[in-house]
Amino acid sequence: MGRPAKYDATTREALLDAAERLLASGGPAAVTVRAVADEIGSSTRSVYGVFASKAAMVRALSARGFDHLAHLVESAPTSGDPAADLAAVGVLAFRTFALSRPHLFRITFDSFDDESLRDRAVLPSMLRSYESLATRIDRVRAIGWAPSWSTPDLSFAYHSFCHGLAANELSREPPPVGAGQWRFLADHDLEDLWRRALAAFVAGLAPDDS
Repeated sequence: MGRPAKYDATTREALLDAAERLLASGGPAAVTVRAVADEIGSSTRSVYGVFASKAAMVRALSARGFDHLAHLVESAPTSGDPAADLAAVGVLAFRTFALSRPHLFRITFDSFDDESLRDRAVLPSMLRSYESLATRIDRVRAIGWAPSWSTPDLSFAYHSFCHGLAANELSREPPPVGAGQWRFLADHDLEDLWRRALAAFVAGLAPDDS
């Protein structure tokens, strides 16, 4: 009996690239072991050799999404105004991710489950995503804003606010991205709406005497 084939990081990235392309063109149902292998001209053995299962491959896509979001947050500029920076990062990171890679955005958050928490290939990416935002929030708290909030609570609230904005903006699009909900806002400048909404959210955290 021959030794099992070994696959390197290049193969892993090629498989994830293929899975993401299939996800974007056909939705989650299109991401099968066979389809991903065929996409790179390989056998299903390569998929199982790298990920062990389809579920693990989907979790790896989720990890890719968390890493991408973290990269966008980490890359957003900082200034001498931490509050303005926090308001801006929602547009620069969350909205950019959602609009540029909507299917990955959805699967990153929608597929996260107990198995993801136990997956050593996923948890570090999720924690990196959290820490990138928490760092921005700690800068705001360091100047005396949101004194009654903990960093985890405020991170949860800010993330939820951005996720809701993103989900609703994506739902405005026709299939396969969205269902056409909120399509009557097609001529609205939603980037400006994001900026105004997030500025108001962050302003609400200011101390009373600011």
